[in-house]
Amino acid sequence: MSFPRLRAALVVFVLASAACTDFDLEKQKLCKQFPERCDAMDDTSGALNVTVGYSGFMRGCVTVTATDADNASNTRSLDVAIPGKTPGTVSAEVFRKKDWGRMLRVTAQLRELDCSGPAVGAAQEMKAQVPEEGTLDVAFTVKAVDEDGDGYFSSADAAGVVSGTDCNDRDSAVSPSALEVCNGKDDNCTLGESDATDKQVWYTDADGDGYGSLRVESCVQPVGAVAVGGDCNDADGQVRPGRTEFRCDGKDDNCNGMSDEDFSVGYDCIDVQKCVGKTACAATPSQVVCTRLPGQDPVAWYVDVDGDGSKGQLAGVGCESPVDGGVAQSEDCDESSVYVRNGLAESCDRLDNNCSGGVDEGCVLPDWATDAGVLGAVDSLKSIALYDDGQKGWLAGPNKLAHLDGTNPGIKEFTDASCRKSWNAAWVAQDGRVFVVGEDGWLSTRRPVDGSEQCFTPQVATDKNNTDFNGVFGIDDPVSGPTVYAVASNGKIYRWSPPYSGAGDLAEVTDVPANLRAIGGLKTVNSLVAVGVSDMDGKARAYRANSTGSMWTEESLNAPDTEYVRAVHVLNGQYAYAAGDKGRVFEWIGGAGWHALPQLPITNGATEAPQVMDVLAFSKNGIYAVTSANTIEFFNGSAWTTVHAAAQPLRSLDGPRPTRFAAAGEGSTVVNFTAPAPVAP
Repeated sequence: MSFPRLRAALVVFVLASAACTDFDLEKQKLCKQFPERCDAMDDTSGALNVTVGYSGFMRGCVTVTATDADNASNTRSLDVAIPGKTPGTVSAEVFRKKDWGRMLRVTAQLRELDCSGPAVGAAQEMKAQVPEEGTLDVAFTVKAVDEDGDGYFSSADAAGVVSGTDCNDRDSAVSPSALEVCNGKDDNCTLGESDATDKQVWYTDADGDGYGSLRVESCVQPVGAVAVGGDCNDADGQVRPGRTEFRCDGKDDNCNGMSDEDFSVGYDCIDVQKCVGKTACAATPSQVVCTRLPGQDPVAWYVDVDGDGSKGQLAGVGCESPVDGGVAQSEDCDESSVYVRNGLAESCDRLDNNCSGGVDEGCVLPDWATDAGVLGAVDSLKSIALYDDGQKGWLAGPNKLAHLDGTNPGIKEFTDASCRKSWNAAWVAQDGRVFVVGEDGWLSTRRPVDGSEQCFTPQVATDKNNTDFNGVFGIDDPVSGPTVYAVASNGKIYRWSPPYSGAGDLAEVTDVPANLRAIGGLKTVNSLVAVGVSDMDGKARAYRANSTGSMWTEESLNAPDTEYVRAVHVLNGQYAYAAGDKGRVFEWIGGAGWHALPQLPITNGATEAPQVMDVLAFSKNGIYAVTSANTIEFFNGSAWTTVHAAAQPLRSLDGPRPTRFAAAGEGSTVVNFTAPAPVAP
């Protein structure tokens, strides 16, 4: 406190640890030094000699205050600095002002560090009357501990000791005026390290994904906080910065300020039905969907699968054809048959050739022509194979092989011993070469115009007596000659290749666990299908060849019970038919497998459905079957009807088209169906 601040007030002089021994002399000296203050002083009054004894600290300050006991507004204070040693005493002379009373209240308030420091402890107070002359001693004693000498007193409580603000009085770096830093201690004795100037930044991680959201500053990592922030959804552990956008949901999964950026939302797209649209999020969050634009309406598309050039097989629905060459308007009402399509002339063949919704309109079905005993009244024919548009053919049976020629009516039987075996099946190439197979592993071939009456008739090299061939089919090659495949009751499948006489031309290609009864196909090896009954469970099976004929894959016909299947006809690449015991006929549809068609009806007072001996299909709505009940049955796509009753059992069917085919059987009977050529529409 400076003297100008004490003008017109009680004069207080600090005599720095020394009391006046001659008060009057001292007062005269002070008045000479400060004459402007002596005017307000009572020249006849004495003074209070205030002393403060201190110990335990060397830095600090004592504020001495004098207050008029009768008028509290009359008060003055003086700060007295601790002189830098301990223990010690500081003192001050208090002179009364003229208009003050003589009774004063004097207080001594201890301060830390210096005279601007904080007051510590309770102020000590005494009342004293200023003497009319001389001095009156007023003595105070204070104790505090400043062990580290930083000017701040220990905050520890002890009897008779003023408690200060230093929370660690053994460390001079710790005091209320220190800079709080992160070092594991409370440098400024305030709120621990919470007010440190170098606190680290942390982020609360509520979802535990290693990324936080709410910023928190702390010297040490708080529980539940992480060092990396930026989590835009701290309630979802899958949402965090730096990851890929993994959900298409209109939300920001990787906190980059964008949503669904990896899903091309809003971009042009083509959906599975080839309709134009815009990419949008699907119901499943990780997927997208192509949402069609207005006017993008899918329609049905059709393709040709039966090879007649007209398209009627549904290929799918879309805004564009799902396959090349599709059309949006069906041109064919039956894609199982080349004999049915829009605009085709109607024939007398029990088919809706022109897709008009009816059959045989404008014509009358011809009668069946029967030739009985063509090779002898008691002889049996097991197979008939036609060629040259059905005008010519071969007949085969036990010890019988004969050629038919409708262009030059007559039958040529080959009676050489090489041609007379117990034949079960025949197949003919388009050049007229026939292949027949039969009991005990015998096979034979010849052409109708060979110069010799003999047939070329080899026998399998192994297991001859158990290799009874039941079916044969060939893949025709007009240049090198056909390659034929024969199936036997012991499950063996043989391949017979041109020129047929070589050592390796007749070879076993596989052996399946079944009694094989028939084989059919188209123009490629992988179209071949052999049928029979399984050795394992007695149920019907089919075996389909691969592209080389070296592997044959078993297929179940889904037969309801144990039964033989004796015949097979491959209509095209989409349809095939197998038939056998108990009036069973099975249909194969590409991609869907085998299923049973309606069972043949029981006829002629029999107790069960007849056996089907052979099957011939021209359409899924035009299937013929010869039965053990001496009938020819016809399936129109929904039901079987008897179209011919024969005098003898028939065993084989063959023909190039639905207006020209024939059957053969017991009594060397041949039944022909020949319809006139259709009239052009």
